[in-house]
Amino acid sequence: MRLEPEDELRLNRLRRLVTGQGVLSVFLETEPGLALHHGHIAQLMDVLRDLRRTQSGDDLARVEAESERVLRFVREEYVPHGRTLAVFSSSPRRLWEALSLQLPLRSLARFAPKPYLAPLEVALEDHPRVAIALVNEERARLFTAVFSEIEAEHEVKEHVPGRQRQGGWSAFKYQRDRERHIREHFRHLVVELQDLQKARPYKWLVIGGADDATSALVNLLPKTLTPKLAGTFREELFKTDDEVVKRGAAIADEAERAEELSLAEEIRDRAFAGGPAALGWDETLQTLGEGRVHRLAIGAAKLASEEADRAIELAWQTGAGVEVVHGSAEDVLAASGGVGALLRY
Repeated sequence: MRLEPEDELRLNRLRRLVTGQGVLSVFLETEPGLALHHGHIAQLMDVLRDLRRTQSGDDLARVEAESERVLRFVREEYVPHGRTLAVFSSSPRRLWEALSLQLPLRSLARFAPKPYLAPLEVALEDHPRVAIALVNEERARLFTAVFSEIEAEHEVKEHVPGRQRQGGWSAFKYQRDRERHIREHFRHLVVELQDLQKARPYKWLVIGGADDATSALVNLLPKTLTPKLAGTFREELFKTDDEVVKRGAAIADEAERAEELSLAEEIRDRAFAGGPAALGWDETLQTLGEGRVHRLAIGAAKLASEEADRAIELAWQTGAGVEVVHGSAEDVLAASGGVGALLRY
């Protein structure tokens, strides 16, 4: 699932906070139904202890005070639900936000002049929304999904005349009328997909159904949706929601990995040819600081490192895109420390 609308608003408020007195940011993996003393409290105490070891002086005192505030909340008020608890606390700034997220994020704590949003932002970027349409000549089931979990769904049904078995001129007219209704059905589906893109912007579109139905819809896609098409699959309309979304999400994931590999290879090839690209942490951080980066690529294994935190923060400050790469794409960048970038100039 993506963030709930209320959480989106709260996250936007956190994004707008300016640099000021320190904010304690905590991400805690949770499991609904599991008693706090069976792991959540111990896990929270571990990440807060690790954070305190990196602080000194006034910052240490602040971290200890904010840590106690978070611990008290988790022990006395919090009821685990979702996949991750995110807490942002700063008493001097009168800041307190606690969000229960469906996104699975690893447990960690940071103390900084602004809320530490990198894990959440990267997760949202790394797991884009997928639209899945399962169609036939008169019906369609439309889904949006994130993390292979259904976010929203609805069904579209048109009145299409049945097949005519008799011959003759009347049968010809009947068949022509039927084909017109089918074309209108698929045109209507295109409008539905366009409206869905406006309401719940998706990165990838996957279309399932019989070959003739998927081809008919694909051929009608406008230029705004064609680049989003990750692929098609053959499936009957009666399959369960979970089966449909699982197949669609797998195809979208393949498209995502292919896009990552293309980006990593382009960075490497441009850099080796002396073109507008950066490889390695030193060069990438320097070009980020100069505002020259167009797209930043970071290997998944490097996330949550100090260098990655700094690179992502600089990318957002300068309007650069951020892509977390996995598998073969990560291997391409491994020789350069797991990071690279395409440059604007």
